[in-house]
Amino acid sequence: MRIAPLSPRGTVRRHHLVLACALALSAGTAQAQQATAQNTPDPTTLDAVQVTGIRAAIESAVATKNESTSIVEAISAEDIGKLPDISIADSISRLPGIATQRVDGRSQVVQIRGMSEQFVGTTLNGREQVSTGESRGVEFDQYPAELINAVTVYKTADAAVVGQGLSGTVDLQTIRPLDLGERRIVITGNGEKNSLGKLSSDGDDKGYRASASYVDQFADDTIGIALGVARLNSPFQEQHYKEWWWANTDVWGQSQPGKPADAIALQGQEAWVKSRDLTRDGVMGAFEFKPNEHFHSILDVYWSKFQQDEVMHGAMWTNDAYWTGMNGQPAGYQNIGLTERNGYPIITSGTQTGVQPLVRNDNNTREDKLFSAGWTNTLSFDPWTVSLDLNYSRAERRQSQLETYAGLADPQDVGFQVPISAGYGHYSLADLSDPNSVYLWDVQNYGHDGRLENSWQKDEIKAGRLQFTYDVDTAFVRSFDFGANINRRSKDKRSDVYFATLRDGPTLVDPSLLMSPTSLGFVGMGNLLTFNPRALLDRYYDVAISESNDDLRKDYVVDEDVNTYYLRANIDMDLTDRVRVRGNAGMQYITTDQSSTGFNANGGAITGSQTLGARYHDALPSLNLVFDFGDGWNVRFGAAKQLMRAPINYLSADSSASVSQTTSLWEGSGGNPTLEPYRANAVDLSLEKYMGRASYASLALFYKDLETYIYRQTIPWDFTGYNPDGEAPISNIGTFSTWANGTGGYMRGVEAAVTLTGDLFSERLDGFGVQLNGSYTESSIDPDPNDATPGTDTIPGLSKVVANATLFYEKYGWGARISQRYRDPYRGEYSSLFGQRQYRNTLSERSVDLQVSYAFPDTSVLKGLSVMFQVNNLTNEPFRTEVSESTNSTGLFLPEEYTEYGRQYLLGFSYKL
Repeated sequence: MRIAPLSPRGTVRRHHLVLACALALSAGTAQAQQATAQNTPDPTTLDAVQVTGIRAAIESAVATKNESTSIVEAISAEDIGKLPDISIADSISRLPGIATQRVDGRSQVVQIRGMSEQFVGTTLNGREQVSTGESRGVEFDQYPAELINAVTVYKTADAAVVGQGLSGTVDLQTIRPLDLGERRIVITGNGEKNSLGKLSSDGDDKGYRASASYVDQFADDTIGIALGVARLNSPFQEQHYKEWWWANTDVWGQSQPGKPADAIALQGQEAWVKSRDLTRDGVMGAFEFKPNEHFHSILDVYWSKFQQDEVMHGAMWTNDAYWTGMNGQPAGYQNIGLTERNGYPIITSGTQTGVQPLVRNDNNTREDKLFSAGWTNTLSFDPWTVSLDLNYSRAERRQSQLETYAGLADPQDVGFQVPISAGYGHYSLADLSDPNSVYLWDVQNYGHDGRLENSWQKDEIKAGRLQFTYDVDTAFVRSFDFGANINRRSKDKRSDVYFATLRDGPTLVDPSLLMSPTSLGFVGMGNLLTFNPRALLDRYYDVAISESNDDLRKDYVVDEDVNTYYLRANIDMDLTDRVRVRGNAGMQYITTDQSSTGFNANGGAITGSQTLGARYHDALPSLNLVFDFGDGWNVRFGAAKQLMRAPINYLSADSSASVSQTTSLWEGSGGNPTLEPYRANAVDLSLEKYMGRASYASLALFYKDLETYIYRQTIPWDFTGYNPDGEAPISNIGTFSTWANGTGGYMRGVEAAVTLTGDLFSERLDGFGVQLNGSYTESSIDPDPNDATPGTDTIPGLSKVVANATLFYEKYGWGARISQRYRDPYRGEYSSLFGQRQYRNTLSERSVDLQVSYAFPDTSVLKGLSVMFQVNNLTNEPFRTEVSESTNSTGLFLPEEYTEYGRQYLLGFSYKL
C-alpha cells in the first residue's frame, strides 16, 4: 500500500484576461484619447466613409451602444457571420458580463451577469419567444447565426421593452430590407470535420454548412423583400468519462471487502463515445411596405427545424458498498493504492472485485420545430404615431430515448487507476466485444432489460401590442410612448416510459446485426459489442409501458395570461452648455393569471388530477439617463424594479401526494402553480469613452437587490380536491415539498470593456485591433439553504469571473481573428437521468476560436468572393465537473465528469452579388 501526497485544491490563480482589461482601460484609453483628439471626428457626427468586414461590424455595434438610452451590448451581422459560430450563443457570449453554458459540446444557453438562463428574457424583433426546452430559457442553438442581422442585449430595464428578463434581455433582430437600400445576394458554404475522427461505425466526423440570402427593393424603394435559408449538417463527437460519486461508506456503517477503514472510494464509473448528427434547417423572410412617410408595414417570419440523431456506445458499472451481484456477493478491492488529500486517504488504484460491467448501446432522436411570425403596421400623422403588432411563436419537441443493456455472464475483476484531478481514468477489462460471451441481459439488476422514453412538448405564445407615440416640443421631454401588450402562453408536456423485457432471457446477438466494435481505448477499456438498439427491439424484446410516480408527473399543462400596460417619457435636454441628457422614464403595470393542470401519482398509478393557479400584479418603474459630456464621454445611470416569472416547469401542478397511514395527514411533493415571480430592485452606473467610430472603453457597476427568491421548501398545503385513495385524512391541510417564494439577497458586480483599433496609435498598426472585456460578480443568495452539501450555496449560473479577449486584423483583403472566452467555475443546470434536471459543479473553461479569411478585391475577376478557414474549440477544451464527497464530513471536492468534444474545422467560402 502506498500513500502519495497531493497539493490541495483551490490554489489562487490570476485571471489574465481580466488583468488585460484593466490595463487596457487605464493605459490604452489615455494614449488613444490624445490620438483621437487629433485624428478623428466627434463620435456623434460620424462621416459617411464606407467600411466593410470586421471593422464595419465593430463600428455598427459601437454606434448602437453609444446611441442607446439604456446600458446595452450589441453585435452586428458581419460580427456574427465572420466568427466560427454554430449558433449565435457563441457570439453573444463574447459580450461583457455574458457567458454561455455548453451542452453536448455546443453553446446552447446564455447567462447574463452571473444568473442562469432562467433569468434571461429573449425576444425576436422585440417579441417574446418560446423555448424548445423545459422552461423559459431559450436554446440559442435553434437560431442560425447566418439568419440574424443584429443582436442587442439590454442590461437595464426599459418600460417599452416587453418580455424583459431579470438579468437582461436578448433581442435578436432580422434584416429590414428597406434599411439596406440596395440589392444583395449572398451565398455561403463550409465543409466541416471533427478532430476526434469517426468514433464508431454508425457515427460520422464530417458535415457541412450552407446558406443563401436575397434582399431587394422595388417600386421606388417602397417595397422590400428579404429571404434567407440556412442548413447545418454538423457532426459532434464525444469521448466521455465520469466518476459517479465518492464516499467513505464506513461513516454509514457499510464496509467493503479489501477496503481500508475510513478510506474514500469511488462508487461507480462510466465511459462512452457519442456521435451526434445534427441537422438544422432555418428560413427567414421579411416583407416591408412603406408607400409614404405616414404608413409603414412589415411582416417577418422565422422557421427552423432541428434534428438530432445520437448514438452512444459505452460501459458502466457500480461498485458501491450496497450493491451485490447475481451471485449475491458484494464488490470489493485488492492490491489498492492510496493517495492522500487534506489528510484523507483516497483509493486511486488497484483491482475492483466482483463487479459486473454493463455494455450500453443507446439511440436518442430529437426533432425541434420553431416558428415565429409578426406583423407590424405603423401610421404616423404629426404629432401622433400609432402601431399595432400581432405576433405568434410556437416551439415543438419530439424526443425518443432508447437504452439497452448487455454484458458478460459472470462477475469480473477490473484493474483501475482513477485520477483525483480532472482527467481520464484507466481500466483493464475483459473483452466486452466478444459476440459469443456478451449477452443481452439486465447486468446491473435494474429490473428490466432496456428502457424507452418518448416525450413531446409544445410551447405557444399568441400576443398583440398596441402603442401610441405623441411627439412634444419641450426642453425636457421629446415624446411619450404608451400602450398595452396582451400575451397568452401555453406549455404542454407529455411523456411515456416503456420497459423492454427479453423474451428468452439472456440472449446472444445475431452476428448479422452487429457492427464493428467500438473502442474505449481512451480509458483503457478496450472494445465493446456494438449494434443498433432499435434494430433489436422487435426481434428480442417485449415492450410495455411502465411508469413510476416521477414518470407520471411529467405530463402537465401550464397556461399564462400576461397583460403589460406601459408609459414611457423619452427625455432629451441640454442640462448645461456642455452636458446633454437623454434617456427615458416610465412604468410598466403587469397583470398575471397563471394556472396548471397535472396528475397526482401514488404507488405508480394516477389517483387524480388537479388544476391550480394564482393571480398577481406588479408596478415596475424604470429610469435610464445618459449624460453626454462631449468629446465621447458618457455617464449612464439606470434604476428599475424588475421581475422574472418562475421557471415554467416549477409551475406544474404535478404531485405525488397521499394520506399517511401512520398519521392520517396529507403529505407529498411536486410543482407549485401558485408561485409568484422573482422580484428585484436594480441600480446600474456606467462610464464610457468613445474614440472614433470603432473604439471605446467602459466601466460599469451594477447592483440587484432580490426581494424574493424561489427555493425548494416543505410548506403547509391545502389538499382540498385531491383523491385520498381510500384513506381518511383528519384534515385537508398537510405538508408539501415544493418550490416556494422566500427571501432573496444581492447580486452585484463590475464590468470593464475596451475595443481599440490600431490606427488610434500609429498608421503602422492600421488594420489591427483588440477587444477585451471582463466582469466580476458576487451574490449573497444561497439557493439551497436547507442543503448542507458543499457546493450548493452558489446561485446557478454564477461564474465570479467572466472574460473575453479578441485580437483581429483586416487589411488588403486579409482578415484574421482569434478569440478566447473564459469563465470561472459555476453551478450549472443540466438534463439528468430520465429527463430530470440536475445542478452540477462545473469547472472553469477557456474556449478559443480562430478564423482566417481572404476577400478578393473589386479589381479581380473573383470580385465578391471570400474564402475562409475556421476552427471552433481550437484547444479542445474539455467539459469538467466535480462532486463533493458524499458523507459531507470531509469538505472534499473530487472529479466527476471529464469529456472532450474535439476541434471543429471549417473550410468554406462566401460569395456576395
